[in-house]
Amino acid sequence: MNTLQCNVSTLAEELKNGLKWGSLVTLLERVSKEVSWFNESSQPPTDPSWKFTSEALLLLLCLKECMIELAKSFQPTKSNLRTPEGAPPLSPDVLSIAQQKTVQSAFQFVVSMGICPYLLPGIGLPLQHRSEFGALVCSMVSCDLPQVCTRKLYITCMSLLEVSRHPSLGSLLFTQHLGDLMAGLCQLGYCPTKVKADQSTEGSLKTLIESERGKCKEALRELLDQIYPPLVIRELLILQGGPKQAPRPSGAAASLQRSPAPAWLRHLSGQLLSERLMRPNGVQAVARGILEDAGVF
Repeated sequence: MNTLQCNVSTLAEELKNGLKWGSLVTLLERVSKEVSWFNESSQPPTDPSWKFTSEALLLLLCLKECMIELAKSFQPTKSNLRTPEGAPPLSPDVLSIAQQKTVQSAFQFVVSMGICPYLLPGIGLPLQHRSEFGALVCSMVSCDLPQVCTRKLYITCMSLLEVSRHPSLGSLLFTQHLGDLMAGLCQLGYCPTKVKADQSTEGSLKTLIESERGKCKEALRELLDQIYPPLVIRELLILQGGPKQAPRPSGAAASLQRSPAPAWLRHLSGQLLSERLMRPNGVQAVARGILEDAGVF
């Protein structure tokens, strides 16, 4: 936690005193004014993990804007393809291998601290079940009121979708974190807002107005339509959670068992799977989604 605070402070100090970052500071100021959530996130008190996440989101949004501007200004020269030096020039918004790794690391931190900790039990694959690093991240994120968690989840999901509007960034994001983003949008858009008092989802969506829930539903539909169908099928099957599990064991084994998916999520996943099955080549997409995950293809 101290490392996160130190990194955020170092970034602020570097931007304040570094003359070479003048254009970035200007872009940061412009983008931060365009996103209403940043001023809310920067107001104290705030936990270090969310401060780090919001700063990373802002930088990713700036990167997207910068790459779009570079692509617009690119005017490739006509090359002679008969010579070795005549290969078509790359667009200036193409990321190098090292730059891709840096962006992937930023996505990993944002998803790990801005989406996974705020998913309700049974929605998506728990972060602590994936690796020791995931368990460490979960222990670092503070447990706010349900309303605050929902607002943070909404900010993260919608900001990442905005970043993904650039094809290169979208490819890097969806390759590793499609399932987490789908899980977040499902929870935000479809989780019931009126439940019985003994259910853990009670009051978890009070801070989202109906138009915001509608945006999440629309974003989920658009996302599923633009992604490679077998990959969508695989993630929907994971969200559905499979058959109901046997009674949970006690002791250490209980902490390693995944919570069953809630009924509304099983119904939603089944409905979305059925829609894709009925589309042209739907059966093939379902088959590939299952077999590719098993390593057959």
